[in-house]
Amino acid sequence: MKKLHQSGIVTLLAVSTMLLGCSSTLAGKNHPDCAYKPINVEKYGKQPFQNPPNLRAQNGRLDTAFTVQYTDPKTTQIAGCGVKLRTYDGKLVPPTLRIKQGDVVNLLLKNNLPKESPNEIQAQFDQENQNAYLDTVPASFNTTNMHFHGLHVSPAGNSDNVLLAIAPQSNFPYEVTLPKDHPIGTYWYHAHAHGSTSIQVGSGMAGAIVIEDDPSITPKALLAANANEKIFLLQSILYNQQGELNNITSLFPGPSNPNPKDCSAPGNKDTWPCSLRRITVNGQIVPVITMKRGEVQRWRLIDTAFRESIAFAVEGHDLHEIALDGNYLGRVDTWKAGTAIDLQPGYRSDVLVKASMTPGEYRIIDQPAPSAKSLRQADEPENLLAILKVTDEIDDMALPTSAEMAALAPFGDLDLSKQAVGVQEVAFKLGQDIPGKKNYFQVNYRAFNPDHVRQLPLGGIDMWSLTTVGDPAAVPNGIPPLPHVFHIHVNPFQWQRTGPDGKPQMVWKDTLLVQGPAVTNVYTQYRTYSGKFVMHCHILDHEDLGMMEVEEVVNTPIAHSH
Repeated sequence: MKKLHQSGIVTLLAVSTMLLGCSSTLAGKNHPDCAYKPINVEKYGKQPFQNPPNLRAQNGRLDTAFTVQYTDPKTTQIAGCGVKLRTYDGKLVPPTLRIKQGDVVNLLLKNNLPKESPNEIQAQFDQENQNAYLDTVPASFNTTNMHFHGLHVSPAGNSDNVLLAIAPQSNFPYEVTLPKDHPIGTYWYHAHAHGSTSIQVGSGMAGAIVIEDDPSITPKALLAANANEKIFLLQSILYNQQGELNNITSLFPGPSNPNPKDCSAPGNKDTWPCSLRRITVNGQIVPVITMKRGEVQRWRLIDTAFRESIAFAVEGHDLHEIALDGNYLGRVDTWKAGTAIDLQPGYRSDVLVKASMTPGEYRIIDQPAPSAKSLRQADEPENLLAILKVTDEIDDMALPTSAEMAALAPFGDLDLSKQAVGVQEVAFKLGQDIPGKKNYFQVNYRAFNPDHVRQLPLGGIDMWSLTTVGDPAAVPNGIPPLPHVFHIHVNPFQWQRTGPDGKPQMVWKDTLLVQGPAVTNVYTQYRTYSGKFVMHCHILDHEDLGMMEVEEVVNTPIAHSH
């Protein structure tokens, strides 16, 4: 089945490479340090862990400016490869925005990327158009905007409006106001212009947002753990042998078993599995975290990767989960050592780690995953992400209790499944045409078009029924129902998972893996804000190629849709 799927998706990789405006012929010579070969971790990794820099709000405001620009390959390297990638301020790791409930973020986004020529824009369009049935012309790769992922804020005007297109050599002022009761937690920001999202986020255009704890209601043990917190911006930055990323087909799955023969095939060598690039943490390769015996730290895990299922685990250590997708659980869920935290693109998980009383080095890993649990539908090997070094010193700290954490649950014991009225349906479809040369990336059998809008009632409570579909049986070498990642803007939803005690529990999220053809039900309420926003697959090349839909919350009675 996987081979059939890949034949459908990768058929035109060779054609796309010929269309690429920045192919190796045009972009210059390959650089030896950018070659597709294993990265020497001993040489380029194992440096002390570094958090991203912080930008903090002052007096209720965070006033800042970001410049979208290429990195300078002379000064910016990944494992010795000088890279020219689209970034914020020319850096692979942008700052963490630290704000509080009720704050206003004033962000001037300056797009200093160069204007593309008509021929370059046509080549970019052809990359996407040759591979997918598009219903609208996507943005050029140098057009951008900003999404504040997971925030419950207005989607209109110059707030969290991803329907904007900020052209090269132009500026745009964002003003995002947080409600005074906004859930405290971990969020993130990233580029979101339709058609260029995967290229830009795949280059590193993503950073963390932290809505800070209120010391008056936060357990003392949690405040102590926050003192040495770690931001894990998990990145899959993809760059070619010239240190650039200009080909959306490079973001496609690649061969199931990346051996030299398969990876040398046209179009395959640039893909993530064949490139042999590593998952980075805040731009670092296998950084080293140092803790004292018994010390407790808060780790904010953010999967910004474009197509990585990360099974996050720390050898010999329990992971005490306290929040999902920015929302406090209202308890401590302890996943025993050896049990991984599931991270999919867009997911966040806040965990407390209490260092072992046995000094030594412990690996922080992405556990191996079978094809059935992989977004690439291929067996994934273990990845070493970082190292935890426990010293001889002792600082035996306490963990907060579930009773202490209960007050932090943003919605208390609310269960929307008991109040839902309307029903909404989402069927993500990845299919192919009869000749097997072009793919359908659709929501409910329609590719993204900004004029096709699903209306939702302000204040309404709906069940969303989520599934994925593939090709009908009569399609030769058809694509089966594959996993997709549901993400909806503005309002979080409730979903039932199995907790570490084996019992079902309702949790709040904004991003969720959907394993077709099974149906997953989630529940949400459209609170506070009217206006247009989007729902899409957070496998970002899927979104760019059409797997997105506009939603509009309206303050008028409407018929419930299916």
